[in-house]
Amino acid sequence: MTPPRPHPGRLADALLLHVAAASGGRPDRWRVELGLGTAGAVLVDLALAGRVAVRPGHVTVRCADRVEDPVADEVLGALLLADRRRCLEGRLEHLAPRVYEAVLARLLEERRLVFVPGGPGVPGASGGSGRPGRFAGFAARRGGRHLPARPLAAPPPGPHADALAALVRATRRERTPPGAPTPPEPAGTVCAAVTAALRSAAQTLTCPF
Repeated sequence: MTPPRPHPGRLADALLLHVAAASGGRPDRWRVELGLGTAGAVLVDLALAGRVAVRPGHVTVRCADRVEDPVADEVLGALLLADRRRCLEGRLEHLAPRVYEAVLARLLEERRLVFVPGGPGVPGASGGSGRPGRFAGFAARRGGRHLPARPLAAPPPGPHADALAALVRATRRERTPPGAPTPPEPAGTVCAAVTAALRSAAQTLTCPF
């Protein structure tokens, strides 16, 4: 069966692929960070499409019309049903787990990401039927890897590339290097929220009482 055609402009896809490549095929090691990052990336795409408005502290739905992205449609639905008093960081935390799993599943389905069971192997290898299993994400945490199916091309310079670079830094908790371009809005606001949510998560883990 021919795999679905990928959509080249999805920031969440680009973010997960980048971290999968940079982590040697183990993006699950960054599960919490990637959950917040991919959720933030979907919000950026929705904001650029005019579906939501993202401001420091909150996000509101401007148009609930469906977009050509099932993951983004699910996020829109979740935003409509969520408590409007929830802050931007809280919304990211709420969306993060399912957005990460959905983006991972999509990349596997489109064969842009391949699951390699066990230890080091050849990109594109798979077990059994040759297709990624339904629970490949859980298997990866037992030693498998998720690798990009082909080398990643650098995005052309512009707002999309700047937003992706800023999301990668926020997700991996890296400092912005001197001279790096300021991420365009709404990416700047979303990246700040991702950073704040990660800082809050770290404090919760280190100070459980």
